[in-house]
Amino acid sequence: MKPVALLCLALTCAWTQTPSAGSLSRTAASPGIAFSQANAAGQVPSPAAASTGTAPLTLAEVIASVNRNYPPLLAALQEKQLAEADVLSSLGRFDLVLRASGNTDELGKLYSDRQFNTQLEQSLATGGISYFTGYRLSRGTFADYDGKELTNSAGEYRAGIRVPLFRDRAIDSRRADLYKTRLGLKLADLSIDQQRIVITQAATRRYWDWLSAGRLFGVAQAILQIAEARDAYLREAVDRGALPRIDVTDNARVILQRQSNLVAARRILEQAGIELSLFYRDLNGEPVIAGADRLPPGFPNPAVIDNNRLRNDIELALTRRPEVTRLLTQRDQVEIDRKLAINQQSPGVDFLFSYARQLGEQQTKRGPDEVRSTLNFDLPLQRRAARGREDAAEARLSQIDQRVRFQKDQIGAEVRDAVSAVRAAYERTVVLANEVRVTKEVENAERERYELGDSNLFTLNLREIATVDAQVREVNALADYYRAFALYELSIAQALTVRPQP
Repeated sequence: MKPVALLCLALTCAWTQTPSAGSLSRTAASPGIAFSQANAAGQVPSPAAASTGTAPLTLAEVIASVNRNYPPLLAALQEKQLAEADVLSSLGRFDLVLRASGNTDELGKLYSDRQFNTQLEQSLATGGISYFTGYRLSRGTFADYDGKELTNSAGEYRAGIRVPLFRDRAIDSRRADLYKTRLGLKLADLSIDQQRIVITQAATRRYWDWLSAGRLFGVAQAILQIAEARDAYLREAVDRGALPRIDVTDNARVILQRQSNLVAARRILEQAGIELSLFYRDLNGEPVIAGADRLPPGFPNPAVIDNNRLRNDIELALTRRPEVTRLLTQRDQVEIDRKLAINQQSPGVDFLFSYARQLGEQQTKRGPDEVRSTLNFDLPLQRRAARGREDAAEARLSQIDQRVRFQKDQIGAEVRDAVSAVRAAYERTVVLANEVRVTKEVENAERERYELGDSNLFTLNLREIATVDAQVREVNALADYYRAFALYELSIAQALTVRPQP
């Protein structure tokens, strides 16, 4: 059981044994009997009553702090940099490449030669095309069958291009890796969005837990003050002989019990503040424990979600929620694998065109200009590896399609369930607000009877207990409503847009 729930149980048990009254959320304080009419006109004092002038802490401040300095979210943001590094690495496969070599043969009996060769190669991400340019220079004597190694006195300049006509034209392994890493960048953004949604929902729940604990602390403080004020009245009545001294003794017991409840309530409030500080941080990223002086005066007024909004929210959730988009992005990656597998089953037909020019004094039998065209062909006859990869890709595509279908159904169900929970919580707040109003009227009527001498303190205490019990349940209902609303915001990924006010 959560600490706030334990505190509610403790306070409720205490109130069933002792007379008390107090405002718990948005209502005025319950008046005491005739001696505490001054308290009747005011609201239940909350820890914010001791405010040093600091503005109440709002949920928007907490969420802004989360987006700015929450370590797990900042860690999640690094996923994008990791994905960008993967993209850069894939682009590296298209880097300009410099190749150079040199060799010499000085000990040959008939031939002695020296050669130097350098070449720049560039692959393009378009059409699988690559081109090159280079220079080579040779010296010495060559056998007739190595005559092509010989260059003119100033060497040979060359340039050429390679164009795939079938295989590797639309896609190849390098471009496939690049496309997939770019999709991985999108997946990183979606992962960040998913974590932002969950973190925002957790921060929101901690905020409402803290506010609820603060209101319960105010209740414990108020009922203690009522008992303390009643003590003075009872002592005066005993001195006049109107009441037995046992009433003063019993009220002293009540005061001690309520002081104990106040200590427990303060501990729960402090614990809630510490848990909230994990999300609420200063500009340096250090946790800030919001004190009692930062508590708002009460809960905002809840609102109901109508059917039109429900229909719109399901559509919004399907477009906002990262889960479906993540699956579709993964599907795009698998589709790239499928296209690459189909490509690898095609025949390799490459067209190469090169031009070479000899420079300096002629030493070769070749003309100063040379143009060469080449057509290469290769085809794996069985192509089982490529067909296996294609079959695997198609199976994964079918898997993802089913997951997308179920994910959409699940998102719709989650939104409907969240809206149902919000509606139920809203209806409960309305009922309890009316219950508080009615019990308050009964309590006031009983007080009037007591002042006229038609009732007794025991009966009036029972009326006060009923009022306080209703107000406690109203606070719990309001806290439940805003926790349910936080889950509703999670279901529609509201954290990815401007937060609406409930």
